[in-house]
Amino acid sequence: RTPVYVPSLYVYTNKDGYVKVSLPEAGNKKYNIRFYEEDDTFLFELKDLKVKTFKIDKANFFHAGWFRFELLEDGKVLEKHKFFLESDF
Repeated sequence: RTPVYVPSLYVYTNKDGYVKVSLPEAGNKKYNIRFYEEDDTFLFELKDLKVKTFKIDKANFFHAGWFRFELLEDGKVLEKHKFFLESDF
């Protein structure tokens, strides 16, 4: 049986192709998100996030495909997951 991909509750792509971030405890807890290529190459990090929901333009990821992330809450890994960005063409 093939495993089914289940998107993250915190970091996922929306129908417009943006990466959507939802952090219900933002402001009360400290969140950082580290983004990586699928091969674990580090891309960038968003630190000390205080906004509960926001989106990241897919142009920040330079290409379509799978990306990984680590979501940290108060310095501890809350989630390690991945998302897929579709090509615009």
